[in-house]
Amino acid sequence: MAKSNVICTVTGIRPDFIRMSEVFRKLDENFTHIMIHTGQHYDTMLSDIFFEELSLRKPDYNLCIGAEGRLHYDQQALLGPAIIKCLQENNIDPAIILFLGDANTSLASIPLKKEGYHIGHIEAGMRSGDEWMPEEINRVACDHVSSLLFAYHNDYVNNLMSENIPAHKVFNVGNTIVEVLNKVVDYSRKGAKNYILVDIHRQENVTDPRRMEAILDFCNALGSMLNLPLNMLQMPRTQTIMSEHRIKMRNIRFIPLMSYARYIEAVQDAAILISDSGTAQEEPSLLGVPVIVPRTATERPQAVVNGSTMLIDLTHQSLEDAVKFVHSYDASKIDNSWLGNGTASEKIIEILGKWCDK
Repeated sequence: MAKSNVICTVTGIRPDFIRMSEVFRKLDENFTHIMIHTGQHYDTMLSDIFFEELSLRKPDYNLCIGAEGRLHYDQQALLGPAIIKCLQENNIDPAIILFLGDANTSLASIPLKKEGYHIGHIEAGMRSGDEWMPEEINRVACDHVSSLLFAYHNDYVNNLMSENIPAHKVFNVGNTIVEVLNKVVDYSRKGAKNYILVDIHRQENVTDPRRMEAILDFCNALGSMLNLPLNMLQMPRTQTIMSEHRIKMRNIRFIPLMSYARYIEAVQDAAILISDSGTAQEEPSLLGVPVIVPRTATERPQAVVNGSTMLIDLTHQSLEDAVKFVHSYDASKIDNSWLGNGTASEKIIEILGKWCDK
């Protein structure tokens, strides 16, 4: 007996709105698509602007769980019940509920699975090997309760196979960011390459003042060695820790958050991107901008293997290695095939269609 034609998506943070944008569009065209915004990111520059810029319709429901000062466990306690209540009160009976990525929103997949809903996970199978990383906890949990797992690369498929997830659930569809980027970027634009762009916001960095200070020391030292100014995205949690602990920025200046298209231009204009973000290891590879990641592990090792990204441990040696990395970087030698061919959303829709017909 065929399943219903209703597909529900649950999304809550800036990168996920962007990476799901073409999936959203195609779901609207091919299914009865119910879009739920958890409200994990609620600031205009972290949420609303991306719907406007990417010409996405408004979500059907906004659960508003991301109020200022609300911690991850507070969000988690509210999120599962809020989604289930939304579905039940509005008589929504989806064939499957789709999540993307590894934000706190993805952990709502657990209570939903227990309630008997099928789960689908886009960006499945990524593993950094760091069991204490909050995102690692989220992505592993979501993978293991999913009926359909959409992976970006065969390495991620192999990760899932090694965890005994049945092969018939897993599909390599490529990375959803490629087609999104292709819609907003001018690849002929060379960019000024006259500053270092800094984006630091991960929990392990913005909750540890000593580590935050070490990262800024590294950034300032690299800027001095390369004679480049530094512009740092003004992320709320980053600004908070620096203000509370009076961490000096020295030669770094804050710049406001921006729309996706403007952010891509800012990356093009940068000589280097220093970021602790996972997703920030993807677009710069396609744009020919080297990325330095102040982390000990990454769930996107392909970016390191293919030479677009360098991991650093904030030692003096890592500073010297970073300078060598930047000077030797050659965009023409970067192999971006690990990101797929820009047809991820089409493949996801095709797989969902076949699955719903069973």
